[in-house]
Amino acid sequence: MVLTGGVPGIRAGKSREIVLWTIEPDVAREIREKRLNTKYLPGAPLPRALSVTTDLEEALRGAAVVLVTVPSKVVREVAHAIGKALGQDGGAPPSIVSASKGLEAGSYLRMTEVLASELPPAVAERLLAMSGPSIAHELCRGTPTAVALAARDPHRAREVRRELQTPVLRFQVSRDVAGVELGGVLKNAYALAFGLCDGLGLGLNTKAALLARALPELARLGVALGGRRATFFGLAGLGDLVGTGLSEHSRNRRMGEELARRRPADEALASIPGVVEGIGSVRLARELAAKHGLRLPLLDGIAAAIEGTVDPLKMIGRLIG
Repeated sequence: MVLTGGVPGIRAGKSREIVLWTIEPDVAREIREKRLNTKYLPGAPLPRALSVTTDLEEALRGAAVVLVTVPSKVVREVAHAIGKALGQDGGAPPSIVSASKGLEAGSYLRMTEVLASELPPAVAERLLAMSGPSIAHELCRGTPTAVALAARDPHRAREVRRELQTPVLRFQVSRDVAGVELGGVLKNAYALAFGLCDGLGLGLNTKAALLARALPELARLGVALGGRRATFFGLAGLGDLVGTGLSEHSRNRRMGEELARRRPADEALASIPGVVEGIGSVRLARELAAKHGLRLPLLDGIAAAIEGTVDPLKMIGRLIG
């Protein structure tokens, strides 16, 4: 089994080989020598059973499951490399699980759709999507966690669940691939609002009111884009929004906090290590909402906060009133 990306989301608690792939030699060296990943997962010791490599073909060799966790903007590039490597392998095709959260700019394709366009047909038909409240720091501490695992064929999802599930990481099987992916995309946009609250010194009363406003908006847009309404009120929507919006480790929440201090968006982004998917998600979500004739006031307010054209406190007060 191989997990592609720099941050492990699965504890090596089963008697299977888990291989991480990264393009960063310094990250690979630290994981290999010190069992640490201070760049992306500071303070979390990694299991000794993990292997790491910078050679994608080596990582994929003999894999049963490939978990893609790279930023959405490089998924097509990585998918092309995976397709090329698997095309030369000649073995049984692995299941490919997308845990990347985003839409492709311009095409608005979900990540499983991007992967499918670059992978051999025999591999593309084995695609799944995974999303839900899964803060990496908590997983590494053994905190019980549940996420959604979606595939058109529920039998395939159950097979992959058997491979990945551990006593602390559980999976709920779904057929709603679009809904599970869209929940992961849209919650990143709305999580910025919770960060605005933190930056303004507002408490749970305000956050709860915003949650009651955010979830129906998220669900309306998600349904318009092909997801099932129930999905957005489960792990992949409500669950992930709460986890991302309230976690101190969430980059999207922190981005909202910086925006509340009236820092320019570019300056705020530069101060946060790693990728903040929520900024791009806001732009793409608004474009799609316009295409479908949807009016989403909270999403528009978050966009105005990013652009610096609104007082965040007044915007929040107006929206929860």
